[in-house]
Amino acid sequence: MIVVAENDDGTRTVLASALARSGYDVASVTDGQLVLSTLASGTVEILILDLRMPGMNGWEVLRRLKEAQQPGSPPTTRPPVIVISAQSDPETQRFATRLGAAAFLAKPIDLHDLGHTVRRVLRQSQS
Repeated sequence: MIVVAENDDGTRTVLASALARSGYDVASVTDGQLVLSTLASGTVEILILDLRMPGMNGWEVLRRLKEAQQPGSPPTTRPPVIVISAQSDPETQRFATRLGAAAFLAKPIDLHDLGHTVRRVLRQSQS
C-alpha cells in the first residue's frame, strides 16, 4: 500500500487517483498523527509525505521515523519516504534526505515524475 499524506484535498485526491489508476493500493491521510497510525499497520510500501500539514507536520514525522531506526529502539519497519513540498530549495531537499527521505519531488507534482519515482523507490526497497 502507498500512503499519501497531504492536507490539501485537491492535491491529495489527484495524487491518490493517479497512483490508483496505475494499479497501486492507496490510502490517504491528512496529518502526521494519522501517518504514524497508518504506518503501525505494517502494510505500507511507500509513504508520500508533504512537509506542511496541520498538527504534526512532515518534518516531525521524518524525525520520529529516523529516531525509531536508532540502535536501542524497538524494531520497526520503515517504508521508504518520498517527500513532496512547494518548499524545494536545495537546503530543504538535503535536510529531508538527512532525515531519511528516499526521494524529493517539488510541487506542483508532475504525475509522470511521481510514477517514475514510485517505481524507482519500490525497486530500490525490494533489492
